[in-house]
Amino acid sequence: METGQFTEFQMDALREIGNVGAGNAATALSQMVGRRVDMSVTKVMVLPADAIAKFLGGIEKNVAAVHMPVYGEMLGIALIFFPLERLPELSAMLIGQKEEDPANLSELGQSAIKELGSILTGAYLSALFRFIHIQLIHGVPGLVIDMAQAILDTVLVELEQREEVAIVIETEFLEDDKQLTGSFFLLPEAGSLKKFFEAFSKALGIPSDG
Repeated sequence: METGQFTEFQMDALREIGNVGAGNAATALSQMVGRRVDMSVTKVMVLPADAIAKFLGGIEKNVAAVHMPVYGEMLGIALIFFPLERLPELSAMLIGQKEEDPANLSELGQSAIKELGSILTGAYLSALFRFIHIQLIHGVPGLVIDMAQAILDTVLVELEQREEVAIVIETEFLEDDKQLTGSFFLLPEAGSLKKFFEAFSKALGIPSDG
């Protein structure tokens, strides 16, 4: 499926889903760290799957990725990417201590990053359900730190057949004077995007052919 098959109505709905999800995630994250953390959505787009690494800064860009399977009425994989160089500040926000070596996080640091990925994914999947009534749940999160393309090659092996597009929600975290970003990707399994379009069409009252 081509990215152009998403209508402007559907993209507006995706942006609203992103905003609602970010609001819910901010509440959960604030409770997790015991301080106010604001979140906002900076970009919502539908990206060709083979353009993900370029979006993240290039195939050799070092990143941290939380990944988890998505089950329910639509199957796929959720991926949340964080720039590797920002992990020390992210860990300071989450666990109150700055990890000195982002490529070798402590067990506590790894756990916190995975929990953050889980919070974001759960919030966005809940927002999707609220808008288009597709019931989705995510599995246990894993964390991998590597070059962007290497991560994609490894994780996407789990999706033997996938759609050619990814739904992207880029999120900004604001806590005191810290400004951090993370990018949420939903990569549907082959055939799942059709259900997604149909659910959108039904919710928005537009023809199912887009």
